[in-house]
Amino acid sequence: MTHHSTVVTELVGALPVARNFKFGNTPRGHVADVVKVNGAAPVLGYKVRLYRAADGILVAQTWSAPATGTYTFGDLELDQTYVPVALDHTGTHKPVAAGPLTPEADA
Repeated sequence: MTHHSTVVTELVGALPVARNFKFGNTPRGHVADVVKVNGAAPVLGYKVRLYRAADGILVAQTWSAPATGTYTFGDLELDQTYVPVALDHTGTHKPVAAGPLTPEADA
C-alpha cells in the first residue's frame, strides 16, 4: 500500500509582487510622474503601485515624495506600458489610476 500526502501553502498577509524582467538584454527604462490632490501637490506622501498594462501584474510599489508628490519607478521594460495607481493610506481619497505610461530609456 502506498501513502500519498498533499501540501497546501496559503500565503497570508503578504502582497505578491512580480519580478519585472525578461531573460536576455532587454532594454530598460523608468517612468516618473506626480501625485496631485485637487490639482495641488499633497502634503503627505501617497503609496503608488505600478501595474503592467498588458496583464495587470503588480510590478512595483513606492511612496510619493511628501510636499512634491513626485515618484519614480526604474528597471522597467521599454516595450511595455504601465499604469500607476495612487492610494491614500489615510482613507480620505479614493484610489486614482493614471497612464498608461511608457518608460523612457535609461542613459
